Amino acid sequence: MNKESKYNIAVQYNDEVLLYNTLSNAVCRLSAEEFDTVTELLDNTDLFEKEYPELFSQMKKDGYIVDAYFDELEYIRFQNRMQIYGDRRLHITINPTLDCNLTCWYCSTEYAKASHNGRMSDETVEAIKRHIRYQIKEARIPALHLDWFGGEPLMFFNEVIYPIASFAKELCDKHGVILTQHATTNAVLMTSEMMDQMNQLGFTSFQIPIDGNEQHHNSIKFTSNNEGTFKTVVAHVNELVERLPNVHIILRINYDRKTLYGISEIIPLISEKAKRHIMVDFQKVWQIQCNEKDKKQLSDMKRLFSENGLNSEYWAYHPHQFYRCYSDKLHHYAINYDGRIFKCTAQNYADDKSIGKLNSDGTLTFKHDLLSKLLSRATFENDRCISCKKLPLCMGPCMIRNHEARTLGVDLPCMSQNSQYPFESYVIEVARKRGLI
Repeated sequence: MNKESKYNIAVQYNDEVLLYNTLSNAVCRLSAEEFDTVTELLDNTDLFEKEYPELFSQMKKDGYIVDAYFDELEYIRFQNRMQIYGDRRLHITINPTLDCNLTCWYCSTEYAKASHNGRMSDETVEAIKRHIRYQIKEARIPALHLDWFGGEPLMFFNEVIYPIASFAKELCDKHGVILTQHATTNAVLMTSEMMDQMNQLGFTSFQIPIDGNEQHHNSIKFTSNNEGTFKTVVAHVNELVERLPNVHIILRINYDRKTLYGISEIIPLISEKAKRHIMVDFQKVWQIQCNEKDKKQLSDMKRLFSENGLNSEYWAYHPHQFYRCYSDKLHHYAINYDGRIFKCTAQNYADDKSIGKLNSDGTLTFKHDLLSKLLSRATFENDRCISCKKLPLCMGPCMIRNHEARTLGVDLPCMSQNSQYPFESYVIEVARKRGLI
């Protein structure tokens, strides 16, 4: 016995239909007449199997049809728990500082009114080393990912990043623990020597923002001497792939109402070699609202970038991931420059948001009452998400947004509705990348 998957969604494409399954990530192209026929057959899977056995077999393989006893929602719940609690790889975000060498008007740290107080102390650096030693030698973690954030983390590369990163590299190599390192940086302070050191330390990825073409970027990202940083950033992006041969770069385009108009000017400035290492991430600046013209421009730019070797992802849709954000995982936390521990960096750094503190001996003291509230339920356990066909792609708002909504007694935000890129456009691009249209 079989049944139709509850996660089939039809998307109109000109005079045809793209049938997409959000759980399996399968998509097929059908004429209007074929779609009507398939729709009727999906209501009677026994007849479907009898009349069109080959098509039935293929659609079942692709997930449009599932066994009658198979509970897709319970499968999603199981996969979510495996990702949240079963992944023993340790992911530590470290803020060497909340200060920055630039003063972007939309800065989330400024928005959060985070306390700026210079760099992480030498005592905290040593405590982090002790914590890493414990996790490797005693907790026996299989892998360690260090995620350097801020503020601008490279402001204190020599004082904070290098001592911790080199210590972790030596210890991981000695004990057979996989080490990866990532930095979210404006890339202005990078040097050739620093890149070579990062290569030796096992840095594998970077997130680097570019805020439009040269003129627009320089109006937002400039130094204290009012010097624009566009050319420096582009040069460092191109140099990174030369000095770190296995690097992956997320080129984050923070866009406002002006950024998307003229952004194509950066395409020829990125080397062909660098393009093979880059994934573009278009992210709307949270303080502004875009109209339909802007959304169409976003769609046009995403396609233009893709046609020129610069693919982009969708922050709202992640097939087969089964969790909203890496910060939702049990074995992830952020260590602030002052030793306080947070679950996430996309919030303010007030004491009531801190989940604990790093002790001088390298141990962590957690606030289990707050941790319990954050982790007590899956991010999608609410009526709207449970009934949504897009659930496998989205998994609901992150644990922080969930907790905030429960605390304030307000409705949960819908990640899909808040996306600047419509679900239909996502499906069309999936079909295009697979050569179906």
